[in-house]
Amino acid sequence: MKKLISNPNFIYIASFIVPFLFYSLAWSNLYPKLGLNLLLFYLFTFVICIVLGSVIYFAKPFSYTPVAVSKWNSLIILLIYIFYFIEALYSRKIPLIGLIQGTYDYNEDTFGIPAFHTFVDSFDTFYCVYLFHQYVSSKKKHLLFLFFVCLFPFIILVYRANILNVLLGSFTVYLLSRKAISAKIIIKSLVGIVVILYLFGFMGNLRSGHGDSTFVPRASEATEEFMKGPVPNEFYWSYLYIASPVANLQNNIDYTIVPNGDYFGFVMHECIPNFVIKLLQMRGIEFHQINPFLNVGTIYVYSFSYLGWGGMVFLFIYFVVLINLYYYALQRTNTYKVAGMAMLYNVIIFANFHNTIAYAGSSSQLLYPIIFSIVTDKIIKRNNLKKLKKAGLPVEVV
Repeated sequence: MKKLISNPNFIYIASFIVPFLFYSLAWSNLYPKLGLNLLLFYLFTFVICIVLGSVIYFAKPFSYTPVAVSKWNSLIILLIYIFYFIEALYSRKIPLIGLIQGTYDYNEDTFGIPAFHTFVDSFDTFYCVYLFHQYVSSKKKHLLFLFFVCLFPFIILVYRANILNVLLGSFTVYLLSRKAISAKIIIKSLVGIVVILYLFGFMGNLRSGHGDSTFVPRASEATEEFMKGPVPNEFYWSYLYIASPVANLQNNIDYTIVPNGDYFGFVMHECIPNFVIKLLQMRGIEFHQINPFLNVGTIYVYSFSYLGWGGMVFLFIYFVVLINLYYYALQRTNTYKVAGMAMLYNVIIFANFHNTIAYAGSSSQLLYPIIFSIVTDKIIKRNNLKKLKKAGLPVEVV
C-alpha cells in the first residue's frame, strides 16, 4: 500500500477515477451521459500509467526522508506576510472583510499585484507543506503553530483552493512519513475528508447566495431526490466541483463538431504556464459548458477544442512525461523531496479541474523544491570548501 501511494502514476489513476465515482451519484440533471469514447480514453491513460508506475515501483521506489528544523522559518514567514501586506495596500481591500460586509465581488483578479501574486500564494502553499514536513520529522509543536500562521493568509483571502492544496499536500506528507498504512489511518483519513468536504461547501455557501445553502443546488439543477434527501446541501458543492469537470469535458466533446486545429495556440495555451500568454495578451478559445458558472473541464477540455482526440492524447503524454521526469529530479534531494512530492501530487490531483501545467499558480509550486535544493547544495558545497581550506586540506576541483 505504501509503495502504491508513493508513485505518481498510481496517484494519477486513483485521482482520475474519483470524478467518475461522484458522477455516478447523479445529483444533477445538468450532466450529460458519458460516452464510450471518453471512457476508453481514460482507460488508455490508466493502462499507460500502470506500465510506467510498475517501472518506478521496481526500479526507483520512493524513500521517505525526515528533515531538520530550518532556522529560516520565522524570517520566511515574515517575508510572506510583508508581501501580502504590500498586495493589500495595492488592492486597497481585504477579501474576508469585504465578504462579511457584502461588498466583495470575488474572482481571482480582485486581489494582489498581477504576476507577483502568483508567486506569493504559490510559495506560501509550498512553505506551509514544508513546515508540516518539519513538524512531522521533529514533532516540535512550535512548527505546527508556524504552519497555521503560514496558512492563515488563505483564510483572510478566502482562497479555498489554496487551503485545499495545503491540506492535501500536508496529508500527502503524513502518508509518506508512515511506515505502513493501517486500517486506523484509512478510517481517520476518510473522516477527515468528509469534514473537509463539508467545510468546503460551508465556505462556498458563505460566498454564494448570501449563505443560502439551496442557492447553488437550485442554480445547477439538482434533482428532487437530492433536494428532499438526507444529504446536507453543503456536500453538493463537492459533488459539483468534482464531477462537473468531466461533465463539461463530455459536453464539449458532444458539441464540438470541428476542432479549432490551431497547433500554435494549443502549445501556447496548454503546454506552458499562462503568464507567458498574459504577457503576450494572447486570447484562447472557449469550450461548450453545461452551465455559465461551471467553467472547469479537466486538463483535457481545451485540448479537445483545439485538436480533438489527438490533442487530448498528446497532452496526456506530455503531462505524464513531465510528472515522471519531475519525480526522478526530486530523488536528487533529501531536504525538499517530500514537500516536492506533495506539490507534484497536488498538480496531478487538481488536473481533474484545470490544466495544472498551464495554470501558473499550480505549476509554479513545483519550482520551489528544485530551486531550494539547488541553492542548498551550493551553500553546502561552499561551506565544505571553506572548512577544507581552513584545515589546510587539498581541495578537489570538479
